Amino acid sequence: MRKRFLYCFVVILCVAVVSGAAYAAFDKCHLCGMKIEGNENTAYEIQYKDGKTATLCCPHCGLWVHASDKDSIKEARARDFISGEWMDPSKMYFVFKSKAIPACAPSWIAFGKKSEAESFVKGFGGKVYSFSEATKERLKHPKGMEM
Repeated sequence: MRKRFLYCFVVILCVAVVSGAAYAAFDKCHLCGMKIEGNENTAYEIQYKDGKTATLCCPHCGLWVHASDKDSIKEARARDFISGEWMDPSKMYFVFKSKAIPACAPSWIAFGKKSEAESFVKGFGGKVYSFSEATKERLKHPKGMEM
């Protein structure tokens, strides 16, 4: 009886540990390791053709994955920095290397409207890119953060 109890306890503990590890993997950006919690306003989500979904902490990571793995991506969405609404990144504008660094550095910040991106640049610096320009520019820089 005691061996059976011990066996059940070990099995339950293993399942809890494995489940916790799997859950923890979704709590962090799989590219840079930054926590998603606290970065919800800059999140970038990718849905792959195989049905898997990846949530990245920001456009810095999202644009890298989007540009480097574009053939396996079904669709994506990014948070507009002003409204917080989810939008199709291919219709958004991205500010690169502003003084504001809400997540990874150098920062890439997504905007739904070009006029809002241009206004942001007036106050915080940086350069505005369309999605296609941003994906090309992002691949010219290291995968990880630059300090």
